[in-house]
Amino acid sequence: MSTTPSEPTESVDDSDAAREAKGVGINLLTLFAQAALPAFHVQLARLLGAAGYGLYTWSNALVDMSSVITLFGMDLAVARQVSLAHARGDRQGAVVATGTALRVVLASGVLVALLIGLSAPSIATYQGKPGLVVPLRVLAIVPIAYHAASMFIVATQAKLVMKYEFYTRGLFQPLSLLILTTVILRLGGGLAGACLAVASGMVMTCLMAAFFYNRELPLGPTLRAAWRGPVDWPLVKMGLPLVLTNLVWALQGRMDLLTLGHYRPSEDTAAYGACLIYVISLNQVRSAFYPVVCATIPPALERNDIPFINRFVQRQSRWVAILAMPLFVLFAGFGDGLLAVFGPEFIRGAPAMAILAVGQLSSAMALPAYALSLSGNARYSAASGGICVALQVILLPILVPRYGLTGAAMSSATGLVVSQIAQLWFTHRVLKIHGMSWGLGKVTLAAAIAFALGRTLFTLASWPLAARFFCGVGLAATIYLVVLAALGLETEERAMLHAVIAKVRGRGRAA
Repeated sequence: MSTTPSEPTESVDDSDAAREAKGVGINLLTLFAQAALPAFHVQLARLLGAAGYGLYTWSNALVDMSSVITLFGMDLAVARQVSLAHARGDRQGAVVATGTALRVVLASGVLVALLIGLSAPSIATYQGKPGLVVPLRVLAIVPIAYHAASMFIVATQAKLVMKYEFYTRGLFQPLSLLILTTVILRLGGGLAGACLAVASGMVMTCLMAAFFYNRELPLGPTLRAAWRGPVDWPLVKMGLPLVLTNLVWALQGRMDLLTLGHYRPSEDTAAYGACLIYVISLNQVRSAFYPVVCATIPPALERNDIPFINRFVQRQSRWVAILAMPLFVLFAGFGDGLLAVFGPEFIRGAPAMAILAVGQLSSAMALPAYALSLSGNARYSAASGGICVALQVILLPILVPRYGLTGAAMSSATGLVVSQIAQLWFTHRVLKIHGMSWGLGKVTLAAAIAFALGRTLFTLASWPLAARFFCGVGLAATIYLVVLAALGLETEERAMLHAVIAKVRGRGRAA
């Protein structure tokens, strides 16, 4: 029987906000630490050249798209099952769920890797690029290690323990990739060596994730459950429909680059890939909130507490916007300076980056749509992704041959904006959940003013590119903070700010 919860007091909301902010804050540290990843890609682009980096980017996109089969929807399934098991105090249930997910990920990953390895020559022949064979075969093993690590990390995050992802994917993974590729490329390893370095770094990251997992849940029983324990069939059934959903969204996210690689030379693929390295961080901002969302919404859905979920989702959406809007201003308004670090031949991708940023911002702001999958309504997400894929199937063959990089970006952004609007509509229609609030409007207004004034300075000034970039970005950042402060913080943010100030003052008096 459903229950109608009583309205929480403001102090309860403030406490919830503080707890959520702590978890999200650790995930954001992970995101900030991963700033080393662009350095890794810049190094690849400069040492491999635009053509070699284009081959790597195209191969990685194809492997990454197929990796959703390896994942098999187990990330969301584990997050839901472990969070529920943790709420009930069922430690064995959490172990069995994680073990089953590991078994599925490893088995499906090996099959996908074999399929890619065998079909690599045919793919390279179809693309007219023989150099694709080696990177496809080497990178095919990356999703196995990556998603195995994800199972360990997601299981700990479902208990609201966020620090281990920071240690593994925030610090260790980007640094190991950077160090390994630096050594191998300096020794003349070339494209094959770079791909081998990536695969090695992912395997090492998986081992570290397993080590940290053992601090929260027993690793030995989990591995035994993965090898010969009883299969958690409800978990597998939960993940099965997510395979189609994730495959649709993965296809949507890679169709532009894959189509561009078919019609245009590898140098164009390289420039477009450089744009994606930056703008994808908009969607990663939303992903920083994903563990907290997955740990909070399932229990609330189980008790049918829709008012609580709406307050939670609106708060989380506002926080996403506070972080994502400045990135959007940076990518849409100042792409020339960001792409210059890859090399002068990459700057021509700036218009495409601005268009891609629009699509990625719409994806970042679709956080309420997580509730569809968490409530067992993943088919609506799949339908929304299908709309995006259908639009791109129509637009890409028309726009890419004619407009190249910009055409691919136009197709991607159009599909994303339409599909994310559809997802949000489904979320509200089916679950009565939405993320709209006046606080969200304040953030959007502040970002719009910052973009207009910062971009004006960048465009009109006659200084060198570096000077225009830093002055324009500095002006935009200052205006954003000033306007946002003038419009006022929401109740939860004020409470947390006062708590931080009180804590700092307390430490000062103690000292």
